Amino acid sequence: MTGSLSSLPETQKAHANSPQWMALSEALVSRDRTLRLQPEIWWREQAIELTSKWIKQGLPTTRLEEWKYTSLVGLHARKRTVAESPVDILAPSGVRVLRLSELESDSSISIYEKSQIRSLLKLKTNIYFENLAKSFVVDPFLIFVPNNFHSETPIEISFRGVPMGQWGFAIVALIVGENANASMIESYGSKVDVQTSATFIQLEKNAKLSHLRLQSGDGVLDQGYVLSSAHVRVGEQAQLAAAQVSFGSRLSREDLTVELHGVGADATTDGVFIGRANQLLDHHTNLVHCVGLTTSRQVYKGLLADESRGVFNGRIAIAKHAVGSSAAQMNRNLLLSKKVELDTKPQLEIENDDVKAAHGASIGKLEAEHLFYLQSRGVSMTGAIEMLARGFAYEAVGRLNSETLRKRGSAAIESALTGISWETL
Repeated sequence: MTGSLSSLPETQKAHANSPQWMALSEALVSRDRTLRLQPEIWWREQAIELTSKWIKQGLPTTRLEEWKYTSLVGLHARKRTVAESPVDILAPSGVRVLRLSELESDSSISIYEKSQIRSLLKLKTNIYFENLAKSFVVDPFLIFVPNNFHSETPIEISFRGVPMGQWGFAIVALIVGENANASMIESYGSKVDVQTSATFIQLEKNAKLSHLRLQSGDGVLDQGYVLSSAHVRVGEQAQLAAAQVSFGSRLSREDLTVELHGVGADATTDGVFIGRANQLLDHHTNLVHCVGLTTSRQVYKGLLADESRGVFNGRIAIAKHAVGSSAAQMNRNLLLSKKVELDTKPQLEIENDDVKAAHGASIGKLEAEHLFYLQSRGVSMTGAIEMLARGFAYEAVGRLNSETLRKRGSAAIESALTGISWETL
């Protein structure tokens, strides 16, 4: 076995002796057997290195600043076996899809593309569940969008749920070639017990990508745990337009990292989380301006009803040498109940003065006079609430460059808001 519970500090052993932690540790035996079959030696070595790291850390607790508002205690109580989640990928003609184990033998993939995908998957981060996925997924999916590619048809990635009693892991890595213009939809969170997925994306010079992530359920509130991440590197003059829509799990944690690596790189990263019942929806974003003359914009919205909880932690970092960069971030929230809880923390870390940067947060509520106005014109109370909530939430997908993605995102928001309740605050 690659690691054991005995390697944990004494202060963490009680935490680690949970049924779920034991299941993770036991899964390493079968993981090691299949990992030996992966021809990419560096991936095997990385998995073993990351395994040692998370074994020493233990699962995140609220004692950590990054997890202070989100407890995973409910994850410990029941033992779930570890499995790789099935991934369905539909791609337009010209886009190549393969597994990491096929990379070296596939002559259609250039030496440069092979080096870039390896570099992308070797990214080092402190995102716990991203690293956990890298240690359990033996054979990630790879997607290559060729140079000068253009299609209105989106790449569709569906992270399917695994049976109850299982914890599913999946990884997809995507390279968008120079001057390419592509769109992508990720769907996940449906019919899951616990699901962890990680997506890695690189935009080459002048590439454009519209990217929609849909963390949704089945029309009723799921009881699953969704622990997901996306990591994007944006190259010279490349453009990312991304949107996140979250609403379908008992507990979800979304980690988004966008690194602007090339001069002229541009990123729009919007999102909305819609909480009902006793859901907990936690979003952490990290936008890093690594070089100068780069631009980022972000508007994240939270809409909370019943006894739900929302967390937004948005960080913008502008490096010392990233002169002439521009960044704007806003978190807006709409509370529909006295019992909801919201924690918001937009933050800027700027190491030089020659930049434009702004951030902020706001919290509001539905106004009774607005509802009365709509009702006076024949709209029912339920219809009026949904109408106003839609007007608030739709902005999250409005800046996507693909009409198909905007429609899919709007439809998901519509589903999430149907029948949502409101009480006078």
